[in-house]
Formats: sequence, structure tokens, C-alpha cells
Amino acid sequence: MKKKTISLLMAAALASSMLAGGIVGYAEESDPITLSVWAPFTGSDGDVLREIIDNYNETNTDNITVQIDIMDNATLQSKLPTAVSTGTGPSFVLVGIEFLQQYAKNGLIEDISDFWDETGVDKSNFYENVLAKSYIGDVQYGVPMQYNLQYLYYNKDIFEAAGLDPETPPTTLEELKADAIACTDASKNQYGIGIPYDYASYCEYLWANGGDVISTDGTENLLNSQENIDTLTWLQDLALNEGVSPEGLTAADADTMFQAGQLAMYTSGPWNINGLTQLGVNYGITAIPAGSAGAYSPEGGCAYMLTKGADDATRAAVYKFMAYWLSDATLKEWSNRNGFPVWSYSVLEDPDIQANEILSNVSKASEIGRDWHLNLTIGSQIDTDVMQPMMEKILAGDDVAESVKAASDVLDSVIAGQ
Repeated sequence: MKKKTISLLMAAALASSMLAGGIVGYAEESDPITLSVWAPFTGSDGDVLREIIDNYNETNTDNITVQIDIMDNATLQSKLPTAVSTGTGPSFVLVGIEFLQQYAKNGLIEDISDFWDETGVDKSNFYENVLAKSYIGDVQYGVPMQYNLQYLYYNKDIFEAAGLDPETPPTTLEELKADAIACTDASKNQYGIGIPYDYASYCEYLWANGGDVISTDGTENLLNSQENIDTLTWLQDLALNEGVSPEGLTAADADTMFQAGQLAMYTSGPWNINGLTQLGVNYGITAIPAGSAGAYSPEGGCAYMLTKGADDATRAAVYKFMAYWLSDATLKEWSNRNGFPVWSYSVLEDPDIQANEILSNVSKASEIGRDWHLNLTIGSQIDTDVMQPMMEKILAGDDVAESVKAASDVLDSVIAGQ
């Protein structure tokens, strides 16, 4: 009788365990866990990101809470190395994919190559070129959060007032020049195109005419070429002699002036779509115009990355949130509300996505993406130490050939210091 009682008790305990989740590991995974994530989304897109995370916290059944800390990118980059090394950093980070190589080299992030197998998310449902940005060789270090290029924004009202077809934006650099001149009226503080001196590269213009800055493997300096000098001379003439852009313009100024209807065109990423739409600006968005060698636009995007030292429970919880982000509902919401191009085959088939004119144009314009030093650990240094100082001199009226030569010398030092 005693044996039977013990057997019944053991059976009841086993049944209770199965109802509660089965194995011990499952129970441990279901224990409440709070994750922290750092992100530099300081614009309106950050508000949408918070809403999506709040919804995840309210609806997930895994007892996971994600706390997001939004800060400007410079602050995040300065704080992260020390925070990770002292064990006081976030569970994971959301940053530009241009930092992935640097983070991996400096031991700030974990190998997450088991993500697809562990979560069961269908890897084949996403653009290969987007996924590739989160890999170094065969090792996966990130899960894409968004993909983007640079696009040409144009004000349809200004185009129409200048006698241009508001539904026919420029498709070549010569058309861009002609439209910019036609839309410029300095007496109204109205300019044809914003050409800010602090923009990172202007590589899309160099590529368009057969130029480049650095080889894809980061070993060869390609900056000091006649193609680049000719293109930058054209750009300097457009800005200074034709007067189509305000002098001393910053990228932030260009945002403000386009919002206020004082710029007919400017180049930016999709993060401004949401704000422009809310402001009621009558604008269009199209691909970067082509030059003699074609049309190209620098690729970019952001990825979620698991910080170094994560334990098994943290890794499992972060994977679940990453999988949530890759769901059709989340990716659709992000693209619809922020205008970022769709890179999921299943989401592309959604009728709401197909009916969104701006989003359709953005996705079409994304066909000309080209890698701008994303695989190089010196990528951000090329922007800050080489390209931005060079463009500031050129747009201030300095000799183009001399400015390119000086920047090329700096690039040689950057390459040698890898």
C-alpha cells in the first residue's frame, strides 16, 4: 500500500511538472527576466521603437521585459566599451551595422550563429544582402533590425511652381543640376538642393561617375583620381557658382529647411519620412540620380547585437525578442510607420505595403544599394578623418585637386594604421 501511494504521488508530481512546462530547462527559461538595450534612436523613429517594445512587454508569454535606453550615438559609442568590460553594459545593443566589424574585433559582441536554429525563424524569408551585413565571414554577429539607403527627397509644390513636373523627379545628375537651378530663388530664401558640408561622404556622386574612395578589402586608396576630382569640381560649382545651396549648410539645417519648404531637394535616409508626413509636406522620394557610370546609393541599416558575456538565460531571452522583431506584424509596422524599405519577402506581399506610395517608391529606390565600407573596421574613421574634412574645404571654395590630395594623404595613414 505504501509503494502504491508513493507511486501515485510521483505520478501526480510528474503530471504537475508536465502541465507546468515539462522539463526543468523550460521552467528556467520561463522565469521572469529583464533585458536592457541601448539604441541611438533619438528622433521620431525612437518613439515608434518604444511603442513596439512596450507592446512586446505586454503581450509576450515568456516573462520577458525589455527596457530601452535611448541616447545619442556619440554617447553610446563612448560608454559601451567600458560598460561591457565591467559587466555593467546592456544585454544587447541596437546600432548601425557599420559598427559590427569594430565591435567584433574589440570583443564587445557575441557570436550568435545559432540564432536561426534556436528560434526556428525562416532565414530564407529575408533578403540575402541585408542578412549578409550582420556576418563576418560565416560568423553571425547581428540580427537585422532595418535596412536603408540614401534617397533623393523633392518638394512637389516647389517643382510645380518652377514649371517642373512634380511627378517626374530627376533621374540623371544633369537633370538634377537643371532642376536645382530652376527651383532656386535666393530672394525667397529658397534653394534648389541642400549640399551640406558635414555629410559623411558624397560617395554616391563619386560612384555615379566611375570614382571611388577605397577598395572593398580596405587596402587600396582610390580617392585621388581624375574621376573624383571632376565630380567634386562639378559639385563645388553647383553649390557655389550656381548658388543652388545655402553656404555653410549642415545636414541638420537641410532637414529643417526641407521641412519648411525652403529646399526643393535634398539627400537623406528614410528616417525623415515619418516626420515629413506628419508635417503635411507635399514631397516625393526617389532614387539617387545616375551619372556616366550609373546610379548607386550607400547602404546602411541597424542590427541587434548580443553583448559579450551574456549568460544562457539572457541569450535565450534576447533571441526571443529578436525573433519577435522579425515577425511579419512587427516588420510591417516599422516600415509603414517610418518608411524604411521592406526586406522580408512575406511582408512585401502584404496589400497594405503594396498600397503605400511612399514605401513602394522607397523599396524601388533600394535596388541601387552599394556597400560603403561597412565591412571595414576603419569605416567610421574614413568618414570623420578623411571625407568630412575634405568636403568642408571643397564646399568652402578651396582648390578641389589640392583638397583631394590632402585627404588622400590622410587616407593613406588610416589604411596603414589598420
